[in-house]
Amino acid sequence: MTEPSQPSGRSPSVVEIRTPTRLHIGMFSFGNPAIRSFGGVGLMVDRPQIQLRMRKANQFTSRGPLAERALGFARQAAGAWNLPPEAGCEIDVIAVPRAHVGLGSGTQLALAVAAGVRHLHQTPAGDEPGEFEVHPSERDWFFDTRESLDLARAVGRGRRSCVGIYGFSRGGLIVEAGRPEAMVENTKTIALGKEEPQFSPLVARVRLPSAWRCLVIVQRDSIGLHGEAEKAAFASLPPVPGEIAAELARLALLDILPAAVEGDFEMFSDAIHRYGAVAGRPFEQASARLPHAATTCQLIELLGELGIRGVAQSSWGPAVMACCESIDQAGRIVEQFETLGLAKQYEATIGRFDSQGAVLRVIE
Repeated sequence: MTEPSQPSGRSPSVVEIRTPTRLHIGMFSFGNPAIRSFGGVGLMVDRPQIQLRMRKANQFTSRGPLAERALGFARQAAGAWNLPPEAGCEIDVIAVPRAHVGLGSGTQLALAVAAGVRHLHQTPAGDEPGEFEVHPSERDWFFDTRESLDLARAVGRGRRSCVGIYGFSRGGLIVEAGRPEAMVENTKTIALGKEEPQFSPLVARVRLPSAWRCLVIVQRDSIGLHGEAEKAAFASLPPVPGEIAAELARLALLDILPAAVEGDFEMFSDAIHRYGAVAGRPFEQASARLPHAATTCQLIELLGELGIRGVAQSSWGPAVMACCESIDQAGRIVEQFETLGLAKQYEATIGRFDSQGAVLRVIE
């Protein structure tokens, strides 16, 4: 955290929040009562990113992409913290990745909005309305894990994956354990506000080497499963076999994490590719029906032919991540895409593997 200026004794009136993007390369399991549900491996990248500017106001208004979703999250957070009716804000969504393409934009937007509401209408810890404490003198604010979980509770995130919640705090390569099936069944009660949500525990967080790059490739004019369609897909899929869950856990703990800690790019890339391939098997029945299924397979094959081993689909897609050892390698892949005429079909963004997480800055 930056060195604070002299305390002002009052909350800020304008803040700006930037968050990294979440990539999820696969869950460990679901539907098997003998094995924890969900969990899995994900990463945070600094591009594309979410950027908001929020100004204190007497009511909630919003503008920009996903403005209505941002407005809903702000009202949800204010209700969770019992803020007075006049505790509103103007939300300007400056930048946000496309929704429902596997980049976790919903969770990052929700947490960013909640963070802005909390900083604009802060109260001392233990006083009503709210139990949080924020220091008005801090210009740049970074979030610890406890704060990210508090924000997630306020906006109802983390009922399945928690990679984006842990990544909002300090970024990194994230491995989470998942939750027992009994906790998953309680999500309906939690949604009604009768019970505190139980989050999947964080197993490990690793900062990846700063020289590595992540090429995020998203097929234009295509989206993945979300909302009621996603719920229906999970309901229709059979439980993940125990041997697949065991193999995914082995890959995560004995291949991906050691390679990340040691900075072994070849081992890391190979483990990411193998993990993504195994994690996709339980979803084949549902994912094969998606419009982008065939082109995603072709894209992954093409990247392999171009020399990129560490490739995996994020969530339901169509976003695909490609691990590159340097910015030069990532740039060459982008140039080859343009030479092959694929830029019209795919949007490619070169990002760093984020190790900072979200940042809130007081503007005035």
